[in-house]
Amino acid sequence: MSKLVWQNSRHALQAGAMDGAHREFVVLINQLAEASDQEELHHLNRLQAHCEDHFAQEARWMQLFSLPNPEKHLRDHDEVMALLRQAHEDLRGGKAGSGRELTETLARWFERHSTTLDAALAFQMQQTSQPKCVGIAAVG
Repeated sequence: MSKLVWQNSRHALQAGAMDGAHREFVVLINQLAEASDQEELHHLNRLQAHCEDHFAQEARWMQLFSLPNPEKHLRDHDEVMALLRQAHEDLRGGKAGSGRELTETLARWFERHSTTLDAALAFQMQQTSQPKCVGIAAVG
């Protein structure tokens, strides 16, 4: 697998903790992709735990910042978790390489998900957090 490379110009959403979680996701994907057979389960477990925490945090933000129609975003997360659980099951069943094979799919998923659904969430968070300046006259 070619490395998934974090690019601020492409991936940063100016959303603090979300950007940090996305950077960590990229690191964990690359570590899993490069893991040996002996390390693969460990790295898959780390990625799965990260996604559980990261997706739960995003679900809280969706609610807190009143993201309209969050169902597709949540479903997208659920699909990734199902893929991770299946790879975990396959590895436990002796199918080495299951986690590493998944990294190509997850890298493509991240590129699409972060620039669409996560970008919409970040925008909603930024708009909801901005102070309103209604009624303030310009000082000349």
